[in-house]
Amino acid sequence: MPHLKTNMLTARSWRRSNWSPIVRVALWAILFSTILVGVMIAATFFFYNAVRRLESHFRTGRSELEQAELHVQGLRLSEAIAHLDSADVEFVAAQHDLFRLKILKIIPGLGPTVAAADGLLAGSRSAISSLRPALTAAESVLSELNGDDLIISFLSGGSSGLSQVLGDLTAERKRQILASLYENAPQIRLSAVGLDRSIEIFEGIDASAFGPETELSLAAAVVKLRKLHDGLDSVSVAAELLPSLLGYPGPRRYLVFFQNNSELRPTGGFLGVYGLVEVMDGSLVSTTVDDVYALDGPSESTERPVPPEPIRRYINIDKWYLRDANWSPDFPTSAEVMERFFHEESVVVGSDPGELDGIVALTPELASDLLRIVGPVSVDGKTFTAENLVDQLEFEVERNYIAEGIPFHARKGIVGDLTDELLARLTALPLLDQLAVLEAVEANLAESQVLFWFHDSELERFVLDRDWGGRLSDTTGDYVSVIDANLASYKSDPVVLRTVGYSIRPSGDRFEAAVSVTYDHHGQFDWKTTRYRTYARVYVPAGAELLGVDGAMYDDRLKDPARRPGQVDVYSESGRTVLGAFISVEPKEKRTLTFRYLLPESVTDQIEAGEYSLYFEKQPGTVAYGLTLDLDFGKNLTSASPAEDPSEFGDSHFIYGTDLRLDRSFGIVLQKP
Repeated sequence: MPHLKTNMLTARSWRRSNWSPIVRVALWAILFSTILVGVMIAATFFFYNAVRRLESHFRTGRSELEQAELHVQGLRLSEAIAHLDSADVEFVAAQHDLFRLKILKIIPGLGPTVAAADGLLAGSRSAISSLRPALTAAESVLSELNGDDLIISFLSGGSSGLSQVLGDLTAERKRQILASLYENAPQIRLSAVGLDRSIEIFEGIDASAFGPETELSLAAAVVKLRKLHDGLDSVSVAAELLPSLLGYPGPRRYLVFFQNNSELRPTGGFLGVYGLVEVMDGSLVSTTVDDVYALDGPSESTERPVPPEPIRRYINIDKWYLRDANWSPDFPTSAEVMERFFHEESVVVGSDPGELDGIVALTPELASDLLRIVGPVSVDGKTFTAENLVDQLEFEVERNYIAEGIPFHARKGIVGDLTDELLARLTALPLLDQLAVLEAVEANLAESQVLFWFHDSELERFVLDRDWGGRLSDTTGDYVSVIDANLASYKSDPVVLRTVGYSIRPSGDRFEAAVSVTYDHHGQFDWKTTRYRTYARVYVPAGAELLGVDGAMYDDRLKDPARRPGQVDVYSESGRTVLGAFISVEPKEKRTLTFRYLLPESVTDQIEAGEYSLYFEKQPGTVAYGLTLDLDFGKNLTSASPAEDPSEFGDSHFIYGTDLRLDRSFGIVLQKP
């Protein structure tokens, strides 16, 4: 036994002594490589299956979305929601598979693809989550229709018009639908807001990681989502506003003014025609349209308020009538005066309708846009188009009524007839064109061609929040609004081209500002055009100090051949300083009116702190006046929004040109001391 033990120890020692370090490393390397190969084979199999599952889930999810879209088009909303839910299940499964693959990000070239796939799935799920509330709301509204074939045909784009559909509904059915629309409006708004986030996610994806074909598909999807978002936004606004406007839950009576912006006044135009409209549960109960002089004329023998001084001075009248009631550019302020004057003058003629719910004021711009949708409309053998609407109407009510033997007091009856025919044509449109009508109305609201004022506090807050109520905006920075009032210039505004310039420059420890308005008269003397007479006001921040005015006139060339300089009125209104002056421009003449003033210390402090903001508010009823800015801050700019042309970078001036189709806001960051 001792010998055996000795031999075993000797053999073991021999083996150890003969295993050199190199051999041992080689053996371990072979073992490790074998294990690594096995792991790689297993990992490859695992990742291959994960990728295949991910692709399968994504393809199935996309197919479910396509099915949902088809069901929406057919108004089978329950099925559409079910397909949305199925798509979401597939995308959740795909996200789980993708999570297992995220380790691939460490492999050069694969990281962007994994990140893009992650964004694609997140965006898809976000879009599904956003769309579900709108579809649920739409399903609820449609359930009120109880399978009415006529309505379903209309909503599906059938031949039935809205007037036929509404005419087929009882008052109770209309009320039920309006109630459902009102209750579901927040869900539609929620979907529109959610789609904003979905679009942001998709736009943040580096689509080039997928290749050209997928990149194009993603771009097309974003375009579709944007269109869908805009549609939902329009529908949500209509759902929130229409029930109350259309007399739910109680009847509504509105005073409507057709503001003629060919004869510009502070809130959009001369108040030549008014209408009285009563609606209840979506039905038009009554409507009347009449000439404002039918109220103003009989009121001439009664006691009336004293008009604003410029009206008295330049039109030479000492009583204030309904036609001139919209003197303040702040529509809620003017609307209160318009309503009060309407009641006062209606009492004189014995036609006061009693309590009103609000006022709607609109210019011909909206009617022109609607005519572009419905096409030409004929009334009494006269054809009106988007292009000839204003000229044709003015000819009928100013000239042709005499040739046709129409009494003066009835000369504007054609406005009511045209309104009735246009409404009939609009309500006969199929659904897709109804959406175009909504878009036209929204565009006119954004451009202040339509203004609302309501007694209902919720409705009034709704329109003011969306800047549809014509209230002068509240701002904490610099502010400018140019307001013209055509005073006895006939219908000259369309041939007077305006450009507005605004400049500031350092002046001691303050800043001097200048607002210049150039009037270029392209017209001639005829039955509707004459010299342009306007009382122009500039609304600027409170505390501004007048330095002087250039171009102001005492009166026009006929009344003051010497063309003496005019005075400047300075006063406060709506929390602002107001500068006002008169100017007259002959046909084929160009003249400029310039107000110079010191900016208040509040704006100077803003500039000194390195941040400057400017809000330029357009006058309602105007159409895209040119606007140029030349702002010298005395120190270089760091950034600006919107940005000026790159050729203007690198100095203390902000140079910018645009138009006033909409209100314009500017934000500028300056170098700090």
